[in-house]
Amino acid sequence: MKALILAAGIGKRLGELTRNIPKCLLPIDSGENTLLDLSIQSLVDNGISEIIIVTGFGAEVLKNHISKKWKNKISLTYIFNEYYKEYNNIYSAYLARNIWDDETLLLNSDIIFHPSILKNLIKEIKKNNKQKSFLVVDDKKILTAESMKVKVNSTLEIKEINKGLEIKKSFGEYIGITYLRGFERVKFIESLEENVKNKKLDLYYEDAISQVLDKISVFPFSTLDLLWTEVDTAEDYEVAKKIASGGLSANELSQYSR
Repeated sequence: MKALILAAGIGKRLGELTRNIPKCLLPIDSGENTLLDLSIQSLVDNGISEIIIVTGFGAEVLKNHISKKWKNKISLTYIFNEYYKEYNNIYSAYLARNIWDDETLLLNSDIIFHPSILKNLIKEIKKNNKQKSFLVVDDKKILTAESMKVKVNSTLEIKEINKGLEIKKSFGEYIGITYLRGFERVKFIESLEENVKNKKLDLYYEDAISQVLDKISVFPFSTLDLLWTEVDTAEDYEVAKKIASGGLSANELSQYSR
């Protein structure tokens, strides 16, 4: 398998913390690890060493960091999103469309997650006789307006994904890890291409998924209440550091609203 990591964003909401670096390079523990390092380590620990990173803001800083930290440990391909200031991440996903196959995992670069979340997902993919596609979903966390919420039908297929979904009718929150294969992958890539063709470049790639959920079958893969968070704000960053240090329990995290 291989991993596609989207890391082109500016991270405006983090202010001075990301003035000179992409937010995925924020230091996350007492050593030299960053958000991106922890994701890469989880991938490597699960036998995934082929990694594609879509860069944008701070591309050279990111590449220098990776070269020093991961030299000769992983196989890297970089794709540069020259429109990282103007377009949303739908364009980053679009740029990788030609190297995206049934063995590709998609990860957002601004997340921290318990390593077992990825381990459990890959284990499920490998024994996946029915060849299902998955979005990793936290079905335990208290949802807020900022949550990327998903709604499922009676057979647990995801049929809507959007921050604007009604909280009470939502199944959980998408955490930023996707596995699409076969027909589902093809229809998603067609959706990316259609949106770019029609210059709908202010969208997220989740919007491209949402637009074809009436045609495809995608299932939530539970985090099983294991810790994770997305880092958009300084408050998120503090939570991420606590998760990395082991200083935050699942119960404490459940009280945290983004």
